[in-house]
Amino acid sequence: MIDVPADMDSVVRRWYPIGTDDIANARRAVPRGVYLSGVGGSGVSAVEKELAVAADGVLEWAHDVTTAAVVVYVLDASAPLGRDALAELAPALESTTVAVVINKIDAHRDWREVRRSVSAVISDRVPRAVDVSLWPISAKLAECSRTSADRDARDSLADESGIDALGAFVCSAMVQADHTVSERKYNAAVRAAAAGARREIVNKARAVTSASTTAGLRAERARLADSRDRGRTDRAATLRSRLQLSRAETMHEINEAVRQFTSHARESVENASRAELSQLPAHLTRMLERARDGVESSLVTRLRSIDADLGLGAEVPAEVEARTEIEEPTSRRRSMEDRIMIFVGASAGVGLGRIAVSPLSMVPALAIAVIPFSLILGALAAWWLVHARSLVADRVHVRTWAYERARSAKSLWEQGALARILAAETTFAQAEGETSRAMAISVETELGRVEAALRGAAQHRAAVLAACDRDLASLDRGIEKFDVSDPANSHPESLERRVEPTRSAARLNR
Repeated sequence: MIDVPADMDSVVRRWYPIGTDDIANARRAVPRGVYLSGVGGSGVSAVEKELAVAADGVLEWAHDVTTAAVVVYVLDASAPLGRDALAELAPALESTTVAVVINKIDAHRDWREVRRSVSAVISDRVPRAVDVSLWPISAKLAECSRTSADRDARDSLADESGIDALGAFVCSAMVQADHTVSERKYNAAVRAAAAGARREIVNKARAVTSASTTAGLRAERARLADSRDRGRTDRAATLRSRLQLSRAETMHEINEAVRQFTSHARESVENASRAELSQLPAHLTRMLERARDGVESSLVTRLRSIDADLGLGAEVPAEVEARTEIEEPTSRRRSMEDRIMIFVGASAGVGLGRIAVSPLSMVPALAIAVIPFSLILGALAAWWLVHARSLVADRVHVRTWAYERARSAKSLWEQGALARILAAETTFAQAEGETSRAMAISVETELGRVEAALRGAAQHRAAVLAACDRDLASLDRGIEKFDVSDPANSHPESLERRVEPTRSAARLNR
């Protein structure tokens, strides 16, 4: 037997350790006996029985293919060799003398087509078959030959069954030189171990070259590059849009607060008495201050929300300008209109008094008393008119003051809010720049790490592929010493050596 080259043995040990054990077992094994197997329903038990009778009890049965000197595999004459049966038979074909038995030729007239199909399949799919022959037989005819009473019929049936020829072949193969059979099995074990190592090497090379091994790193690199290129632009655009939205919302809130204040001031002034009217400016002043505090609180909340959402870590700017105190309304001075109103009220009062007491003047006794009464009544009417007109004028004065304070407050609030938003925009832009630079440095660091990992993976892949190529070359060089074809299998026609047994055509179902 040829020794396995050292480099090939090293490759097999590393990639397919079980193959080393198989080679050692095959080197020590002494094949003997017959291993019988076959396709289910092909009559394996009947062939075993008739083969034992034909060999006259000299056959020694083996338990598996690895220890057998001869393998008998039974097929049914009604069907060709299937994929599963070929997979079961292939290891024996490459290491042992195999007799492929086509049973039941007496019942199936197309057995010759099956035999040709089996021969073609084995020649095409198992090119390393060492010694294989086809044996068309009929176990049923062999059994009939033993039970027939006619001697001539027994001889004819036995000849037609082909069992005797098969038994002679099996007995001859059993006693062939042990060295030849052992060497075949040893060579087959070496080739199987090399094939197993080759499969492992190829699988490793495919796994290393598979895109899935670095798909995660490439995806991470693309994500980091996109984050680096788009991160700062997106953050700046988001900051601008959020500040513009805060500006619009703050202006709307200021307008709404002023509208609510003026509406409340108008209703309060119209329904206020003279005593309430004196306290109303203080109440409106407090209401205006609460509205101003609400606007500032909402603006600070919006700016802090922008800072938190963008992760800027900046401080919200304080109020740009100090608050302007709201002045109380000045006392209303008497104008020319008030003086005219006093004169008109006095005249109207005297006239109304005279009209009211005119019926009494027709009584002579009351003529003197009518004059003072009319004067008192006229004075009361004049006082009421002057007082009512003064209240209306005071209400107009307070309402005008409230409207002016609202317009002034709106202007101041808008100016302060815009200045504060502008200061926040400057502060946030600086913080965003610093954050973007820190993030860019972090992204570049991560990109460097990923690039280093990809380079390492590429170097590892190249090293593994080079090692795989070296190991495959060692296997190719080593297996060349064992690729010696058996003389019996040097031509495909060897499968046709046993075409069919000699028989009488009248006894076959043709």
